[in-house]
Amino acid sequence: MRSDNIKLGIFYGTSAAFFYALLGTLMKITENAGVSNETLVFFRQTIGLITFAPWIIQRKPLVESLHTQSWPLHIIRAVSSLCGMYCLVFALKYLPLVDALLLTYARPLFLPIIVLLWFRKKWSKTTFIGILIGFLGVAFILKPDKKMFDIGAFVALASAVFGAISFTCVRKLTRTDSANTILLYYLTLSIPLAAIPLMWNWTIPTLSDWIMMLIIGICGLIYQMTLTRAYQHAKAFQVSSILYSTVIFGALFDWWLGDFSVDYMGLVGTALIIVGTIITVRQKISLFPTEISERKK
Repeated sequence: MRSDNIKLGIFYGTSAAFFYALLGTLMKITENAGVSNETLVFFRQTIGLITFAPWIIQRKPLVESLHTQSWPLHIIRAVSSLCGMYCLVFALKYLPLVDALLLTYARPLFLPIIVLLWFRKKWSKTTFIGILIGFLGVAFILKPDKKMFDIGAFVALASAVFGAISFTCVRKLTRTDSANTILLYYLTLSIPLAAIPLMWNWTIPTLSDWIMMLIIGICGLIYQMTLTRAYQHAKAFQVSSILYSTVIFGALFDWWLGDFSVDYMGLVGTALIIVGTIITVRQKISLFPTEISERKK
């Protein structure tokens, strides 16, 4: 259920970018302290649901909040988002924070590929040019002379692919479901899925680990809420452009951690990815066939 309001879109988009960078920072710190990927992801989702459920139930009955006509999309969204999260946590362990955040946020470059495979919608010349520029930027970030075979970088890109799938689902879901319903389904479905790998790699958190995971769960919840609302109030290219401010926030957190390092290729790659993204998603013709048909009604 979408209503265009660019000011709200900018506010929610910037907030989502900040909390995504903060989330990445906190997860990197917690994982380096010895908490396993599986434990971190499971409790991030669980704490998010525990925090969110009482609030949504107070606003409206649970049965009403769960009403949806698109439950298969909710399942696909939960699976893809969860896979993307596992990839992000893995990448954070092996890459600098800024590189990991930037590569995982290259998801708009994969959107035309997802739409082509899902909806059989062919690319325009503009889309092709945008993708080409964007992936040239990815190559600069990967630094072919050093990181082309860095598993962390490729896992970060895999996170971007899963993020593109998740975004496609959210984009379609916002036409029929409220932001609260979308988030409630996401958290509820992802927890039992996250419990499966947890059985094979469980670590016992310390008191400080529990505190960090509590903060991570709350930050993750705020990120999901602000991200969904950003897409409700602004167009895809506007939100995608705003979300790249996460690189700025990530650089500040990287500096705080003492890991900040910028080189010429990294700056050029960042600029190319952002330009490629804007070109790819800023088109008069929507990437999504359903939106085209709705405009004609």
